[in-house]
Parts: sequence; C-alpha cells; structure tokens
Amino acid sequence: MEKIKEEHFECIMEDNSEEEREKQWKRSKIIFDHFYEYLKNKGLKESTASRRTEMATFFIMDYLFVYDNVMSILEVSGDTIRTFLGNWYIRKFMSPSMPDIKSYLECISDFFTFLNEKSFISQEKLSKIKEVCKDKAWFEMRLKTYFESRGDDFYEWIEEYNYDF
Repeated sequence: MEKIKEEHFECIMEDNSEEEREKQWKRSKIIFDHFYEYLKNKGLKESTASRRTEMATFFIMDYLFVYDNVMSILEVSGDTIRTFLGNWYIRKFMSPSMPDIKSYLECISDFFTFLNEKSFISQEKLSKIKEVCKDKAWFEMRLKTYFESRGDDFYEWIEEYNYDF
C-alpha cells in the first residue's frame, strides 16, 4: 500500500460537485484505507473496522470538506468536532441519536489516535481532541436542548457552534 503523504490530508475541492468530490476521493482514499488496516490490526472485527472507516470518511468528506473552512484534516480541532456533532449532525439528520453521536466520538478518537501514531499530529493535539470526544454529557445536552429550545433560545442554540458562515 502506498505511503500516506501530507498532501493526502488537504482539501482540494473547489465546490461540492460530483467531479470535485471524485478528485478529492482519489486524493484522500489512501488515508481511509490505512485507517481501516490500522483498526483491523488493533483487533477490531472487520465489520466494526469497516463501520468506523465509513464514519471517518463521512465526517471528512461530507462535513469537513463541504461545510467547514478547514483546508486539511490535520487542522481539525475540538471546536470542529463540537460543530459537527453538536450542531450540524443534530440539524441535518432526521432522527439524531445519542448512540450514533457516541459512535462518531469513538470513531473520531480512533482516527486521530491513528494519525498521532503515524506522527501526523502531536500528542498535545490528540489530547485536546480526545478531551472533546470524552465530553459525552455536553453532546447529550446539545441533543436534548435542540428539541426543547424555542424562540430566542433556539436561535442561541443554532448560533452556538453554528456551521453556517
């Protein structure tokens, strides 16, 4: 398998067209292939490794490179994760659930652990990302308050970690 290079992490999409998505996929696919192998080598079942790889792919290809202004996967921060799962995911999915959010948090934690072990991100960055991924109570609060908020409270909910720029 080809070695991962810094360029594989970069967002090159100029818009969200099928052609641009295909170019991005060709550039970034190697990361997901390596992540899948990493998970299998850690002893995860093939189905679990496949599911986590699909979730990482969705987070990056469908959220990060489309809705966020991050130009590289390596620039992801705790705020990126809070915006993704604490606002975007809740608003975009018909039936957002805490079990799904927890699965994404585990996946994201695994993905950035993988990047740290491959020396693409620092231990300090990984620690900050893991800290956010462990804050399940905050994500539970966000999900609950989304359905309870009305009027100005709902507007304030939307504005906190809003992905619309």
